[in-house]
Amino acid sequence: MNRRKRMTVLQLIPAMDSGGAEYCVLEQSRALVEAGQRVLVGSAGGRLESQLRLVGAEPIRLACGRKSLSWLGAVLRLRGLLLRECVDVVDVHSRLPAWCLRWALRLLPRERRPVVVHTVHGLNSRGWYSRVMLRADVVVAVSESVRRHLEGLSVQGEQCRVQVISRGVDCQRYRRMWPSLVGWRAEFVRQYPAAAGRFLLLLPGRVVRGKGHVDLIRLLSDLCRAGVEVHAICPGSLLGRERYLEELLRLATESGVAGRLTFPGIRDDLPEIYAGVDVVLSLSVHPESFSLTTAEALAVGVPVVGYDHGGVGELLRRIFPGGLVLPGDRQELLQRVLWALRGGAVRGEFPGELGLGEMLRKTVELYEKIVSDHHRAGEFAAAGEPGAADLH
Repeated sequence: MNRRKRMTVLQLIPAMDSGGAEYCVLEQSRALVEAGQRVLVGSAGGRLESQLRLVGAEPIRLACGRKSLSWLGAVLRLRGLLLRECVDVVDVHSRLPAWCLRWALRLLPRERRPVVVHTVHGLNSRGWYSRVMLRADVVVAVSESVRRHLEGLSVQGEQCRVQVISRGVDCQRYRRMWPSLVGWRAEFVRQYPAAAGRFLLLLPGRVVRGKGHVDLIRLLSDLCRAGVEVHAICPGSLLGRERYLEELLRLATESGVAGRLTFPGIRDDLPEIYAGVDVVLSLSVHPESFSLTTAEALAVGVPVVGYDHGGVGELLRRIFPGGLVLPGDRQELLQRVLWALRGGAVRGEFPGELGLGEMLRKTVELYEKIVSDHHRAGEFAAAGEPGAADLH
């Protein structure tokens, strides 16, 4: 009886600190290890490295996502890694590591090259630098919005296999439990007494420009003028964002809402936060590819109000259309939030195909299929038969 060969999978990403792509790498690594595969993760390191080890993956320091002269050394180290570890498939999660892999593959004989998957997490800028993400055996788009964007990114005559595997929500952790007016909420009010007796709004995500914090401050000002007692929470890393935070606090002071805004830093209790607030917001200036925070909040059952573009619009149109707002429309944003505060609720079950288990099942099956096809093509080539694909 033939036993299926154990795969060695290498995932490449600039760093393993925090973010949607990083957590995707972590979850995929766990699922692959549980499926009996070997997983290597090449990155510059980060706080999630320890979790990679816990799930059985092997972190490898590889500065393939750093724009410096050391990147050239990373190309050579990556070439050596591919040969030494007999890697079957490489899944690349960012553009600069994709370029690193492209050059490393040129230094390998064709028969030693692995299958290449590019997982596209963002709506990258158009141009030659971003088109590298199309140069793979299979391109995985994390949403329909990304797939449509990739169609516009390709040039005439350029073909690639694009498969949509939507980002998945851990529905065991992010389960329907809204509203929860005790527990986390009571503890938050104890820590931040200014929030007592007020509606709570949540804007999750990194504290960086373009994520909607300016629009949030304007919304708070509009709600106060409408006589609504409200407080906003913005969890997310503040490291290196001190100057931007100062700008936001200055704007909040000028708008008269400085006492209605809290930046608590990174939090590991997001499910409880979702369940304890009244409305979650998604106000990114530019379209996002998927918006995992929007999906998580909808899975918990909390109303989400967000701009109707990119992955946020895609999710809300499907699950909670009452939360859709024309991007940048200040008056409509105010009205949609007021409607949600008055009882707009997410109805129906969260779609199973957007669950983490479904995402991981599709990913593992994809790896197994393309590696099997690759090996079969190699056998055809060794036998001198037609049909062997020139994969790179």
